[in-house]
Amino acid sequence: MLVDFNTTADKSRIWIYSAEHKLTNDQENHILKAISTHLQNWESHKVPLTAGVIILENRFIIVALDESENGASGCSIDTLQKLIQNLEKELSVSLLNRLNVFCRIDDEIQCVPSFKLEGIAKDNTLFYDLTIQNKSELNSYLKPIGDGWCAYLV
Repeated sequence: MLVDFNTTADKSRIWIYSAEHKLTNDQENHILKAISTHLQNWESHKVPLTAGVIILENRFIIVALDESENGASGCSIDTLQKLIQNLEKELSVSLLNRLNVFCRIDDEIQCVPSFKLEGIAKDNTLFYDLTIQNKSELNSYLKPIGDGWCAYLV
């Protein structure tokens, strides 16, 4: 069941997909429509799931699942992943590359391949921690690299 992302519980489980380049309005609308349609009928073992979707900063697609009533199964998660893969092909955008680190440099978001991070960022450079798993963590997903999983890369 599709709900407004902002009404999902703070403890909702989230998945974050990141675009290497800023999404256009048309791309965002296409993505939101496709994911919303999917979430309207998203199920786990024939039990409806309550979820919402939002795009932040023209780059980060976030799906939130309220697991207070029903949790996702491996098969239901696979259907979401397949949808994202299809969107990548349809729009010619990369959304699943986990080797990228998104940094805020000169007040802009830069997508940096992890192997190049050392030459571009420092411990105090802010990055978007896309490994967070709960909606409540979105309040602090922009943090210094020195405080994050990628600290060893700089």
